[in-house]
Amino acid sequence: MADHSHSLDNIVSKRQSFLESLRNSSKGKCELETDLDVSRSTVDRGIRELESAGLIMHTNNKYQLTLAGRTAVTAVQQYHRRLQEIDTGRDLLSTLSGDIDIADDFLDGASSIQASPEIPDQIITYLFDSIESADIFRGISPVALAGHLDEFYTMMTVNETVAEHIIDEDVVETLLEAPELNSGFIKQIRHDRVRMLSSDIPFTYGLWIADDTETGIIFYTETGVRGIIMNDSDAAVQWAHTQWESAMADATQINESTLQLTDSDIEDDSGTRN
Repeated sequence: MADHSHSLDNIVSKRQSFLESLRNSSKGKCELETDLDVSRSTVDRGIRELESAGLIMHTNNKYQLTLAGRTAVTAVQQYHRRLQEIDTGRDLLSTLSGDIDIADDFLDGASSIQASPEIPDQIITYLFDSIESADIFRGISPVALAGHLDEFYTMMTVNETVAEHIIDEDVVETLLEAPELNSGFIKQIRHDRVRMLSSDIPFTYGLWIADDTETGIIFYTETGVRGIIMNDSDAAVQWAHTQWESAMADATQINESTLQLTDSDIEDDSGTRN
């Protein structure tokens, strides 16, 4: 009978190398000694502890994992892999408060890219690469990337991408009031493949979905983009769609009618009123 007097967590952490060695095949003591590069006394102690915990069994002069052992080693490997993923994106994730929810499904297997201090704006090319390859692009923007509006518009029109973009209500006011941004914003509103909406966005990161194959989160600084985390797993894309649908529920479409625009409200490319 297995002895459960010791913590499973402690035993698995201490003897993880034994469990991993036995994961794919049963082994005798000599094989374990060679495989783990440890002494026979260490092998004997490890076997006693794992047998006592019910994680391995002795069959035909060899040791193999029990179902409990196989499940335990899988769990601890997933745990360490998850910690590694968090560590990789820690500088970005640490910019958000703990009450902001980014699901494990999005972070699992994700790629994290931080902006270069020398060329911070270069990181936005990852977003534009997604737009360039997408037939349908969906985005949520709590802040305006003012320096990239024209590039965003050009990328969509050249590649005939259909875009749906939810921007924060405060951003709408900023784009309309800034002479250098007004023209590009209005061009997007008027374009037949672009659907612009406004909402009170409850989170501080940007989110995009390219078709149903890739999603990404943008982390901002006060002056630009700090970094991006991207994922192309089905689970990550599904989570992003849930965020999108939640934002869409309270969104209002932006067009010339809802904004009550006239030609005199719109800046031309020279920065003067039409």
